[in-house]
Amino acid sequence: MIKKSTGSVSFIEITGFESLQAGWERVRSNRGGPGGDGVGLAEFGRDAETRLLRLARDLRAGTYWPGPLRRLQVPKPDGGFRPLAIPCIADRVVQSAAALRLMPVLDREMEDASFGYRPGRGVAMAVRRVDAYRRAGFTWVVDGDIERYFERVPHDRLMARLERSLDDRRLLELFEIWLESFAEADAGLPQGAPVSPLLANLYLDDIDERIESRGVRLVRFADDFLLMCRSEVAAEDAAEKIGRLLAEHGLKLNPEKTRVVPFEKGFRFLGHLFVRSLVVKQVVTDGAMDGAMPAVAALLADEADWPLPRADEAGDADTDGGADDRAPGLRVLYLREPGRRLARRNRAFTVVEDEEELIALPYQRVDRIEIGPGAAAEDAAIRLALETGVDLAWVDGHGDTLGLLAPPLAHRGALHLAQARLALDEGPRLALARALVTGRLRNQLALLRRLNRRRKDPAVAEAAVAIKRILRKLPPATGVAALMGHEGEAAARYWPALGRTLAHGWGFAMRRRRPAPDPVNLVLSFLASLLARDLAALVRRRGLHPDFAVLHAARDGHPALVSDLIEEFRAPLVEGLAVYLFNNRILKPDQFDPDDAAGCRIAGSGARAVVRGYEAWLDRPVKSPVSGHKVRWRRLLAEQIDLYARHAEGDGDYAPYRMDY
Repeated sequence: MIKKSTGSVSFIEITGFESLQAGWERVRSNRGGPGGDGVGLAEFGRDAETRLLRLARDLRAGTYWPGPLRRLQVPKPDGGFRPLAIPCIADRVVQSAAALRLMPVLDREMEDASFGYRPGRGVAMAVRRVDAYRRAGFTWVVDGDIERYFERVPHDRLMARLERSLDDRRLLELFEIWLESFAEADAGLPQGAPVSPLLANLYLDDIDERIESRGVRLVRFADDFLLMCRSEVAAEDAAEKIGRLLAEHGLKLNPEKTRVVPFEKGFRFLGHLFVRSLVVKQVVTDGAMDGAMPAVAALLADEADWPLPRADEAGDADTDGGADDRAPGLRVLYLREPGRRLARRNRAFTVVEDEEELIALPYQRVDRIEIGPGAAAEDAAIRLALETGVDLAWVDGHGDTLGLLAPPLAHRGALHLAQARLALDEGPRLALARALVTGRLRNQLALLRRLNRRRKDPAVAEAAVAIKRILRKLPPATGVAALMGHEGEAAARYWPALGRTLAHGWGFAMRRRRPAPDPVNLVLSFLASLLARDLAALVRRRGLHPDFAVLHAARDGHPALVSDLIEEFRAPLVEGLAVYLFNNRILKPDQFDPDDAAGCRIAGSGARAVVRGYEAWLDRPVKSPVSGHKVRWRRLLAEQIDLYARHAEGDGDYAPYRMDY
């Protein structure tokens, strides 16, 4: 029996000016479009206070009635359309005020198995729960979907469920008014209304309570759910039971999207692919992809192989408060499996294997594509890349670039001329080159200190002190050659010290690039190539000329600017990550052949682990020195490149990214 728990949350409280003001702030921050009355955010905001006071008066007087919905059909990534119905801004304000007040209270009634649209919960937590159940032996899954759930929620039964939790009659009447305005058929919740997620979760709460039993575990996100069982028979029984429960609530399973499947075969859930012990994240609106599995994805978790970084491990994951701007600066598609082809369907890139289309991605969701050995690109896909400005890079098994197809250089003559002046004027060139070398050495120093925080290796500590002394030599340096000499002096101390932070018998004493004589050098070069291609793509996107630089000399066939910009990021994104991959046994000795005549070689599984590690590393939040907000690493790279361009144009001074200890 549900206990009425709303307490002091009442109609009067929700419809007060302060509550409506909070609702307006939520609506404004979401930056949505107008409802059916055509009133947009700007128009509403011009006299928001007056509108809110009038809204509060109408609600209290009983004269409030919702405005018309704006109905849209939004294409789904997998085909078809999703109906959206967007209330007017005034109605969204009231609904947001109600959701803000009621969510913390109603959330306490909901089951632990529900993860969608709830405070403190989300996709990542649901994915971890699925993996935990698998490790506990629940290896058979009912991968279920409720057919047109939001369109078919029956209003009478939903109101009956609300009445078990709400005891304020005027508040219940307000919800009745909204439901009546949503649809004429006494069913449905508009995907676009602020109260819909709360009501959708509440209506399924009874089913959540009744479906779990001794042999069944539920993981639900809105209308997508998994029933996890220990055997195929138990899973078949669970599928029948959930079908009966849904029917009791006026709903039904989607037969085309519901199936019983073992982890051995694999399934997709919440944008992730689960296969055996692997959990891979597929591309949605952002993030990177990898062709390592039967879909294109970037690995986020591989059971015990992916422990969370400790504070003394490399990288700058930020745990401070502040705004969270996690949007990427670049989205990458990797094709590394032999036999796979990049193809085209309409205006989307597809990945094909054995004539089966594994995934289709609209071109707007891809910024760069890497094609590994054994993979290929069809002519139509190459033409789509040319038409849409998507970079194509062909790479070998070591991660080196074999060839690049990129859009023509942007017509940014003024910016290129500013870059040329900067490179040719010895004073400004030296000042910027000094900043770049300082950024490189400071981050080397920070990385060594971070890695040595627990090890307390005196040789590593001594190397850090030596690099700190070399840093003091940079201000009086009279030329770029002298700066490069100091950088080389620091490298002679840095690389052996970095090698001493490696565990499990991995050996490394000095940096050697081509050919790489050992696994550590190979992985360092592999990661540096990945980072260089990211930077090159971002440089072109910003309109900078890749050949005009201040630290590295311009020469044909070599993007000197990328070599300049990569300096400050080598420690946090290349060397620190390499140490992490080796020390956490993500890379293993049997993935390398150090005795090959052409230098150390890496197996396909090792190359995929490096790519997945790189993508997971860059997906972490880090504090932006520009905004002070948390951003993903690729967004930070883009910010630094923009800062460089503005420096060249005389709009501010460039400051390299600086790692914390």
